[in-house]
Amino acid sequence: MEKINQLSRNRVRRLDFSRVNRRMVIIFGILIFLILASVGLYIFSRTYAKAWRLGVEMTPMAFDSIMSRTIPALIGMSAAGATIAVVSLSFQTITNSRILTPSMIGFDAVFMATQTLLVFVFGSTSRLFLDPHVNFLVSAGAMVLISFFMYGFILRSGKNNVIFLLMFGLVLSGILTNGSRYLQVIMDTHDFYQVQGAINVNVNNMNTDIVLIALPILLVLTVLILLRHHRYNVMNLGADQAKGLGVHYEREMRVNLILIALGMSVATAMLGSLTFLGLLVVNMAREFLKTHRHLPLFLCSALIAILALILGQGVVELLLGAVPVTVIINLVGCSYMFYLILRENRV
Repeated sequence: MEKINQLSRNRVRRLDFSRVNRRMVIIFGILIFLILASVGLYIFSRTYAKAWRLGVEMTPMAFDSIMSRTIPALIGMSAAGATIAVVSLSFQTITNSRILTPSMIGFDAVFMATQTLLVFVFGSTSRLFLDPHVNFLVSAGAMVLISFFMYGFILRSGKNNVIFLLMFGLVLSGILTNGSRYLQVIMDTHDFYQVQGAINVNVNNMNTDIVLIALPILLVLTVLILLRHHRYNVMNLGADQAKGLGVHYEREMRVNLILIALGMSVATAMLGSLTFLGLLVVNMAREFLKTHRHLPLFLCSALIAILALILGQGVVELLLGAVPVTVIINLVGCSYMFYLILRENRV
């Protein structure tokens, strides 16, 4: 009788697993279809829709010229969105919180401070500021170096002070933001407008020349995190349980923070501030899949992030919206974070 009961339980487990897999396949299929449709909408809004509004004919030469900028923009949005989603999920796992995002460490403020200092010290005509490749490497390098300094200073001696790291990041962000604004006030008017154009980078004015530099870095970082999905499953159980199962928790946390710093630095330098994108897409993936396994969550989060950026930008350009899609995403993400905080407080 006991053997029969065990066989029945195994059969129910297999049925549940197949039902979950079927649900995931349907969700992934819908997301991929929506992404392809969004790509078509984005291309249409930048070509034929724009030509129709201007009352001009879309010639093959004009179409090729627009596509030469549109394709790198699509690649940049996809790579940056997927990386932000993946590192946000890994960050929530090591901090054991669904309401945190790696942008809280202060990447946006470091990017602003770097652009301001480049203009204030070297001038708006210097190669460090004007050359997109050099500027990208300097900005991303500054964010990585400051992140490593924070990790080494706060997480020294094997102490797992992730919350203190977030507090330090928020304080550093406030200092750098206000310091940058002070320098912008006292600098020349022309230099001020140059800085504003640099720090307000978004999908509309993304420099597609740096995509070839950023893309390999983002792909390698994303693949490295995806390959560690089994370790994230164990770390999600908590520090004590993970150590009991043989995971070197402190070392894994440091490795993940390094990967997170590299990913967020490159994505921010290329696409600008997307503070709440990771928070939004990761929690949406959790709600859709209803699973704790990280591999499907990674993939679903990445697909939702890509869809949000491409669809949002396509709709904005089609409707001639003056507000960048990054602002809309941050507004929705901030509101969703407020909802999560209230829900966690009720629980």
